[in-house]
Amino acid sequence: MAKRRRTPPLATAIILALLSTPALASSEHIEASRLRFLALGDWGGQDTYPYYTEEQWETAQGMSRVAAAVNNSGADENGSHRPAAEFVVSLGDNFYWNGFQEDVDEEMRFQETFEKVYHQTELQLPWYIIGGNHDYCGNITKQLEFSQNPNTRWTFPDFNHRIVKEFSAYENGPSVKLEIIMIDTIQLAGNICFAPESEFSAANYFDPPPGPATDQVSLEQAATTLDWIANALEESDADYLVVAGHYPIYSACSHGGTPELIKSLDPLLKQYGVTAYISGHEHCQFHFAHENMNYILSGTGHDCCYGSDMKKFLPEGGELKYLLADSTDYSSSSGVRGGFVSFDVTRDEMIVAIHRENGDVLYDTTLLPRDQRLRRREGDDVALEVE
Repeated sequence: MAKRRRTPPLATAIILALLSTPALASSEHIEASRLRFLALGDWGGQDTYPYYTEEQWETAQGMSRVAAAVNNSGADENGSHRPAAEFVVSLGDNFYWNGFQEDVDEEMRFQETFEKVYHQTELQLPWYIIGGNHDYCGNITKQLEFSQNPNTRWTFPDFNHRIVKEFSAYENGPSVKLEIIMIDTIQLAGNICFAPESEFSAANYFDPPPGPATDQVSLEQAATTLDWIANALEESDADYLVVAGHYPIYSACSHGGTPELIKSLDPLLKQYGVTAYISGHEHCQFHFAHENMNYILSGTGHDCCYGSDMKKFLPEGGELKYLLADSTDYSSSSGVRGGFVSFDVTRDEMIVAIHRENGDVLYDTTLLPRDQRLRRREGDDVALEVE
């Protein structure tokens, strides 16, 4: 059986001490009629040479293809102009197997797993980072420290942070605001660490996160993080409001949903009319809609795919709009080796596309801005209801 351990209490105490008011990682206004960005999860290579997987390398090539602009002398597959992607959202599990361990050269791992894999000109963009469960099994504060390097694209200013982008087609024209709230779901839902991959056993690996540890520090950390998320949601006036975390709220794949997030996070997202929740953790891809919320999952940054064992446990009344999974874990029945998601935002719609490793689109859907979906209840300054 695999050895299991929670994040050590001392590490938790250090993390809580560092948890300040989470940073605004980026806020800017762009003169454009559209804004594009990419997202991927679970891309973190491997802890032995060459420190990346073949599937991760292939996925990076596909990302660069999709991130590229199609200028006025060319056209994309739909025959229309396409701007370059502006940034990448990383959904955690940045360094497998157990993050940065004490005996690991962190700078070497950073170079071999991140910089050398995502070396393409089209991917020299800001990468906005959150931690995943595997990252928390090592020195995650070192990942934050890499943000301090000069001229780095690695943007991880705090465990929780916000991205705000506004764009308009011309100077002083009506603007569209996109806000992405990057949240640390390990602080909310807890974590269990396993033995090194060389000693790995699947026993208990797919169990849901256990919830925050019961010590006072961990409980205060979870409460602080949840309060900050609620405040950020309440204060947002974005036309498109996206929340990004590592753990999924709902999932059809081998880990299944995250009970702690279903209980504490999901009601907040619905209360404040969030456009979509995006996550990783599961090495599969899906789109699930439930009670006017959209859940986009893409955890195939370095391999694919888990099976769809937990599909039968999705809540009734929801709609599984798309699922990419193998018949059983890593059976290769899907024929897909990796993948990521792209977002194309305009004043009237957000097009979400799920891509396989070479950049080909497997599925796309259209989400509407919040002002077309929501209205405030009479006499209620906070709660939003769907029309």
